Amino acid sequence: MLQSDYELIIQKIQNLTRQIRAIDDRIGALQAEAIGSDIALYFIEQREIDRLLRVQRALQDKWNTAMNELAIYLSLNPARPRTDAS
Repeated sequence: MLQSDYELIIQKIQNLTRQIRAIDDRIGALQAEAIGSDIALYFIEQREIDRLLRVQRALQDKWNTAMNELAIYLSLNPARPRTDAS
């Protein structure tokens, strides 16, 4: 049971990391498009960038929480289980 708790936390962290990176890539692409666009399109893209930043901050909060869970788990289980994620 302990190993499955550890693995679930690791999977959660990895999933959140992938989501955050994907949003970061999308924000970068939108910023590049916005720079070369006319002013009306710039404002539309900026609104989407702002929305993505809010989503990214929420995911970052979840990632921070998951990292705290991992730290607590590791402090309570010093001989942590070995997995492929280690």
